[in-house]
Amino acid sequence: MKVLFMYGYFFTYQDALPENSGFPLFGGVHFIWIAGIAMSIFLLCKVYLRLAKNKRLQMLNAFVLLALCCTFTQDAILAVTGHMNARMLPFHLCDLATFFYLFLQMRILRTGHCDSLAEIALCLFMPGAVLGILFPVWSVYPAFHYMTIHGFIYHALIILYPWLLFVSGNVRPRTKHIWQPVLFLCCIVPPVYLFNKKFDSNYMFINYPPANTPLKVLADQIGNPGYLLGYAIFIFLMILILYQIFNRFQ
Repeated sequence: MKVLFMYGYFFTYQDALPENSGFPLFGGVHFIWIAGIAMSIFLLCKVYLRLAKNKRLQMLNAFVLLALCCTFTQDAILAVTGHMNARMLPFHLCDLATFFYLFLQMRILRTGHCDSLAEIALCLFMPGAVLGILFPVWSVYPAFHYMTIHGFIYHALIILYPWLLFVSGNVRPRTKHIWQPVLFLCCIVPPVYLFNKKFDSNYMFINYPPANTPLKVLADQIGNPGYLLGYAIFIFLMILILYQIFNRFQ
């Protein structure tokens, strides 16, 4: 548990960290974060459901702005420490979620209701953030490190926003709308892939799989780029299954 006390490395980039300074997946630190996030989301849902409509909108506004602050704060820290580059831009799926949520929230404020585009948040961004918390790529950092704290809190916010819309009845997924998250991916994956190739980045993990994730296991079995086929099938099945589950609980 020495990682808990590496205070001197709070802003240190991963390349300058001592070896084995990260926290283990599904170890004590990881489970504490998972449990804390689950409990926080549960309690915030209870609070949200007790609020009047205008207060709910204010709460949603606050969470979207907080997620944006997390993104810009991380970028500012990377810039100040000299580590901001083409591989650290907000082009991962969960990074794009913040800007999509801002777009959704502005539509809600303008129209007074939530449309079917919110299903992209619920059936694509939210499960992506859940997987991000279960298999955090920031586990290379110590438990007490800015990137660790940011990673868990930010992904919790990406889960929280669409979940609040769902539990309050503002978004009701319909399987006939499954084309929306699929089309969204079809529009963003090709340019991200080309960007990765040009700048040797790995946004959305479509150039090579990150270590300690199911994608790495898949790539070890069928190779790279062969794992991308399994990756695409998994994402489509995940979206389809979530639509079926959400339909049952409406």
